[in-house]
Amino acid sequence: MSISIVGSVAFDTLESREGTREKILGGSATYAAIAASNYTAPSMIGVVGKDFPKNYFDILSNRGIDISDLEVKSGNTFHWTGSYLDNINSAQTINTEIGVLDNYHPLINGKNANAKILFLANNDPDVQMEAITKSKSPVIAMDTMNLWINIKKESLIYVINHSHFLFINDGELKMLSGEYNLIKGASWAFKTFKSLKYLILKKGEFGAAIFGRGADEYFTIGAYPLASVKDPTGAGDSFAGSFLGFISDKDFNWQILKEALFIGTITASFTVQEFGPDSLLSANKQDLDIRLSLLKKYSSL
Repeated sequence: MSISIVGSVAFDTLESREGTREKILGGSATYAAIAASNYTAPSMIGVVGKDFPKNYFDILSNRGIDISDLEVKSGNTFHWTGSYLDNINSAQTINTEIGVLDNYHPLINGKNANAKILFLANNDPDVQMEAITKSKSPVIAMDTMNLWINIKKESLIYVINHSHFLFINDGELKMLSGEYNLIKGASWAFKTFKSLKYLILKKGEFGAAIFGRGADEYFTIGAYPLASVKDPTGAGDSFAGSFLGFISDKDFNWQILKEALFIGTITASFTVQEFGPDSLLSANKQDLDIRLSLLKKYSSL
């Protein structure tokens, strides 16, 4: 197994100026696994309730995603309701129904425990901690959000201390480090977390950047230009999933990691164009390659 992804699998109910959708397929593991499946055959580790429909299982398995460690438990699937009416770049949480995520303990079998990469998609840091203890993966990557920095910082620090790749947005890095300057924030992270090798900074409509420990290991690109955004939910998850899926069968040299930054950026650009993962699911290899070539063209002198 090249990459195992631990995270949430959910129903999302959304509203934006482009319309509304009710109980569509969502969750951090969902977006990350679908995005990774363009480049590798990932496994997905999570939990859903008995109300999770068969066609959603089919969507995942038809992408070549291993869902053998996606548990089904009595109760309801995690359900998040959010609004982008006020700000398309920031969701307002309307309601959260925890469902079967309450007291969830990730199941990681032998095959998934030995994956080359364990990706801890955005989730409760306590669940991420438990996944680390159950995994033998040589490479650990993680994502997080401002909520966990605010309410579970101690657990989050533990997880970052055991991770090699950290995906984080600019606001979260400022919160975590106490540094307003992002260069200083990245420097703080490398000094604080000895196992950390790479920090990938997600900047939304302003693109992305990657920092390494080397003096010259910094690279940044702009976002792919879009005329409209319908639903940014899952953009960061699909960015990270495609980045890691792309590098999962390669050596982690600096050139490959820079290429992965482009891969993550163009993948996220598809995600935001429709509600849920619809646009991500419909984008084929040719679509991805065309957008990748264009972004590279836009980014060069």
